[in-house]
Amino acid sequence: MYNSKNFFLRAFFISLVFIFCLPPIFAQRENNSPPGIITQIEIIGLRRTKPHIAHNFLEGFLGRDGPSLDFNEVYAAIRDTGILELERAEIVQGADGLILRVTVEEKWTFFPFPVFMAGSGDYNLGLYLVDTNAFGQRDQMALGAMYGPSGFSGMAFYNHSPNRRGLPGWNTSLTYGRRENRDLDKDEELHRRYTTDRFRFSLGIGYSFNRLFSGSAALSFTDISLVEKDDDMDPPGEGARFLGISPGLSLRQSSWDGFLLSQRSLSLRYGYNYAIKGSSYHQAELRLNFEQPLIPGFRLNLRSGASWVHSDGDYSLIESGPGSAQVDILPRRYSARHYAGFSAGFEKHLFEFPGGSLSGLASWQAVFSQGPIQGDEFNQGPSGGIRFYLSRVALPAMGVNLAYNMNSGLYQIVFNMGMEF
Repeated sequence: MYNSKNFFLRAFFISLVFIFCLPPIFAQRENNSPPGIITQIEIIGLRRTKPHIAHNFLEGFLGRDGPSLDFNEVYAAIRDTGILELERAEIVQGADGLILRVTVEEKWTFFPFPVFMAGSGDYNLGLYLVDTNAFGQRDQMALGAMYGPSGFSGMAFYNHSPNRRGLPGWNTSLTYGRRENRDLDKDEELHRRYTTDRFRFSLGIGYSFNRLFSGSAALSFTDISLVEKDDDMDPPGEGARFLGISPGLSLRQSSWDGFLLSQRSLSLRYGYNYAIKGSSYHQAELRLNFEQPLIPGFRLNLRSGASWVHSDGDYSLIESGPGSAQVDILPRRYSARHYAGFSAGFEKHLFEFPGGSLSGLASWQAVFSQGPIQGDEFNQGPSGGIRFYLSRVALPAMGVNLAYNMNSGLYQIVFNMGMEF
């Protein structure tokens, strides 16, 4: 007869043998590693950054064959930190195997950052205090405000990176602002105008399953109050108050060709916002970025974005701009419920300058949108500009694009700083 008690006792005994015997076996293998295997990472040049933070991005090279190592992979890993620049990488002989020794220089990570945004007959000026390596742990912090003719806003943000792999990170943000909403169509004609006070608090968590795959989830509280004015045009019937939850998944990989750091990423996010006041709504977003070098310094850029929103009530307060479609050809204050956008083009490294490099890019963009202002609509057109990659400042990129919408005949000038909070 089968005896479950004896089975579990045997399983427990075998587990103990496995747990206590396996580490010495692995330790013995590590101490007797083949001479061509990387067994140690050595990092030189860290001043503010904690050593284990930089080590997290290089531990994937442990166990790799040293003589055949592609140092472009090392460069890509260091650039992925966002806070370090690789000065030198080499393989040296150690007592128990090879050592991957990297010399790095820390970027300028704590700075005031002025912001200027213009378009659709409006502008905003702002100043943010930014730290992308808070406490030497690659934590991100931002505190600042913006002001313009249409209103003002303030924001505080903190993102904590895990101290080592296998631990989750967390983030929190707080925003408040009063803003005149001016919802436009593709021809920049005004269809809605109303003013709101918005308050939002969020708390999120993120976890990296491996170097490529990560997940996230966030809880949020949002309050939107209407501010009545004499010049309101088709305002919403009432304000809204939401409790939201938004899980997400993402894939990301980087490579370096000697001139450009290319990224391939895919992210999916779903959100449900339960209405304490107003109408509950669902939202789903997809983003795809594919950058592939064709020859060193010249690459193919593909990107796509889609956003879908569903509610049983008024959509006015939850419509969004074209940023979720990753296109530049629509006005910044364009408003719609759903988007699906695509951009295909090329980027060419032009030259190096002290502290960074400059590249030129051109693309063809297309976007489908749906909403109450213009119904189902398709727009397309070219976009081109320049992009600055800063090697001494912890900003991914800064650039300016000029886009032309063939359907409306209007141009859009878009400034971007390559950082999102």
